[in-house]
Amino acid sequence: MITIIGSGPAGSYLAYLLAKKGKDVTIIEEHEKIGSPIQCTGIVTGSIDKFVKLPNEVIANKCSKVIVVSKNNKIAANTDEIVMWRNKFDEFMAHRAIDAGVKILTNCQFINSNGKNSIRIKNKNKVEEIKSDLIVGADGPSSTVAKAADLNPSSKFYIGMQAKVKLKMDFDAFETHFGSNFPDFFGWCVPESEDTVRLGLGSFHNTKDYFYKFLEHRTGNKEILCWESGIIPVYEPNKIIQKGNTYLIGDAATHVKATTGGGIIPSLKAAHTLCDCIINKKNYNNEFRKQSGKELLLHLKIRNVLNKFSDKDYDYLLKLMNQEKVKNILKKYDRDTPIPLVLNLLLREPRFLLFSKFAF
Repeated sequence: MITIIGSGPAGSYLAYLLAKKGKDVTIIEEHEKIGSPIQCTGIVTGSIDKFVKLPNEVIANKCSKVIVVSKNNKIAANTDEIVMWRNKFDEFMAHRAIDAGVKILTNCQFINSNGKNSIRIKNKNKVEEIKSDLIVGADGPSSTVAKAADLNPSSKFYIGMQAKVKLKMDFDAFETHFGSNFPDFFGWCVPESEDTVRLGLGSFHNTKDYFYKFLEHRTGNKEILCWESGIIPVYEPNKIIQKGNTYLIGDAATHVKATTGGGIIPSLKAAHTLCDCIINKKNYNNEFRKQSGKELLLHLKIRNVLNKFSDKDYDYLLKLMNQEKVKNILKKYDRDTPIPLVLNLLLREPRFLLFSKFAF
């Protein structure tokens, strides 16, 4: 018996993979409705096709262009991005798991584990004990499973503020904004319909002030349709993600690209790794670092460099990126394949190496 805490994409996809291998899997979800609340922009690269074919009802928009904005520069580049209805995506992934034989208990809260073969949950105000040989924490950056197993939830995270707002923009393009108005991370503006966008940014400090300044600058007002905010963990290369019969995946394991805050595709990849480790009794800590650690570490190193940039540095970066030879590389390799992307960028444009001074 395997119990997965959390019915987000990481938990549901792992449950699906394990059930297809003949395992008895139950998902415990604390919310009454799967996919709620929404705390994600829901934009992914075409690399998601390697893991799952998205049905049309999950897709809100497809963007073929990205507009990158710095203080004194702006460029456009071709891209291949899918904007999802995040709640529908979560529901779709959960239903695939159910179809594979997974049992999902909603409105149930994980309390703790006895460390051996059972866990305690709160089910409609009633505490129950259920048998479980293995426990997987797919319960987000403040993971209760991590705390119960003394695996320590992420101590470093961005505060992501995002809201739906009324704004007409190019429906085929999304925007990313960099510079001193986004000191720790970046801002984004993603169209989900002809007149509604998901606008947000991340920051370690003063996030609310930065957000409203960005909102007013981009839209001319401060009117909000609804909030979709959440915290974004920073990848921890040395984090222990398996201890005894307890495992962590997704945001609970900091499986997030530090450059963008995206965690969906890294989590789906990690699900394959963890499924293999469970089935074949491999060490998950070691296998994850072999299969995904280098990629996520590269994202982290790039983020650490970007966080030292001035507005002038961002302006120059965009100047280099605006060359056709660079745009061709960016089109060929997306951010979910960072190692070949960076290697080819450096080969085609060695001046990117000038930014390596910020790595030391």
